[in-house]
Parts: sequence; structure tokens; C-alpha cells
Amino acid sequence: MNVTFLGLGRMGREMARHVLRGGHHLTVWNRTPGRAGELTAAGAREALSVRAAVTDTDAVVLMVFDDSSARQVIDELIAGAPPATLVINSTSVSPSTSRDLGQLVAKADLRYVEAPVVGTVGPAREGTLRVLVGAAAADAAAAEGLLSLFGSTHRVGGIGTATALKTVVNLGLTLSTAALGEVLRLGSDLGIDRNLLLAELSDGALGSIVNYKRPMLADDLFTPAAFTLDAMIKDLRIAMGAAERALPLATTTLAMAAEASDAGHGGDDFASLAAYYATS
Repeated sequence: MNVTFLGLGRMGREMARHVLRGGHHLTVWNRTPGRAGELTAAGAREALSVRAAVTDTDAVVLMVFDDSSARQVIDELIAGAPPATLVINSTSVSPSTSRDLGQLVAKADLRYVEAPVVGTVGPAREGTLRVLVGAAAADAAAAEGLLSLFGSTHRVGGIGTATALKTVVNLGLTLSTAALGEVLRLGSDLGIDRNLLLAELSDGALGSIVNYKRPMLADDLFTPAAFTLDAMIKDLRIAMGAAERALPLATTTLAMAAEASDAGHGGDDFASLAAYYATS
């Protein structure tokens, strides 16, 4: 299969490697040049534009940053992709944006599958992401072979359902991280050693996030980032924009996260939010 991968950030590069390992012919494009070296050395072809990347493709995977970049890339993709091309959007976008993009793609006689992933760089590298699939049944089936290269696939409904589920899952991660920051703040105020507190928390309600990020929190070192704080902020804004009712915990967390980003932690791992909250 001729596969095009658009977007070679931390996640995109790792996912694109699996396409090559799966035996497909891979073309890659990234808005910022210079990120395709390892992939081209392994046999991929680099295109200089989206339109050039998709002219003879069978399937396209998007892994760009946000709603705006996904809309722009898909507009360019529609101008160049052959009829019936399978367009797989793994970008974390809002449910409403995904539905809009699905309609645009369908009008261009292309097929659209939303496939946001749950997991960070490590699972992307290992091919163990959880891939949430929202699409018509036939299109989801057509994308299965490619998506299974990235991890376990789970069709959850039609277009919009997978992005909605991803939005809620990421909100849970964000609020858990903020809650951990407040717990660490209180622990610091009460004079409790951080390592002792982390050990005690590891078996409790916050155990999942503590065990996941304990080395970073213990060493107070938040690079390299598995998932940046700025990316978390973007997903938090998606959640708040999608909500029909107020999300007061999310509102408070967004203010703290934005403050941490402004203080220089935007490119750090999202766990830096907990540490910043604890010490601010």
C-alpha cells in the first residue's frame, strides 16, 4: 500500500516508522523541514508539500498539532489526493472539528476515519498505543490493517465519537495531574519528604499518575517530554470548548497550567504541572 504520513512530531515520527516496518511504501511530509532524516534513510520518500505527498497515495495519516493545522492540511490534501483515498486523522482535535473534516473529505469523494491515540511517545515507539476509531464500519475496516501497526484498535462509533472519548480521557489525565500537584503542595507545607509522600501515594487513588511520573517528580527533571505541557493545555481547551456546562476544575487547572507554561515549562513534560503547582 502507498501510505502518506503528514506530521513528524514526537508521536508522528514513531508512528511513521511502524508504517515502514509493516512493508508499506511511505511518503512523509512535515511543515518544518529536517525531521525526516531517519525515515528517508530507512526507505521513506520526503515530499516538499502536502499536495505532492498525496498524489498517488492509497491512505493518508495526519498527526499534526491542533484543529487549525488539521483543517489547513486537509484542505491541501483534498486538492491533491486521488478519489477514495483513506484519510486517517490521528490528530487530537475537537469532536465538532472532526465532524466538519469528515464532511469535507466526503464531499471530495474521499473516506474519513478519525483515529486519535491514547498514549505517549513510549507506547508510540513500541507500537502499543490504544487507537480509538470513529468512522463508518466499512471505512474502519479498511483502515484496520494500518491502524493496528500503531497498537490496539477500538472502534467506538461514528465520526465524532472517538474524538469525544479522547477529549474526556485527556481531561481526566489533566485533572489528575493538577490534583497531584495540590497534594504535593500540602505535603511540602507539612514538611513531608517528597519521596516518602510519592511512595505512600503510589498505592492510592493517584497511584496511576504517580507511578507513571514518579522518576520525573523525584528528580524534578521533566525532559525529554513524553507529552508536553503545552499539548496538554491545547487538549484542555478542547474539552472546555466542547462542554455544554461549566467545568470549574478544568477552569482552575487551565489557569495554573497557563501560568506554568508562561514560566517556561510549556515544552516540558506535562508532569511539570504537578511540580510547579507544588512549589508555586
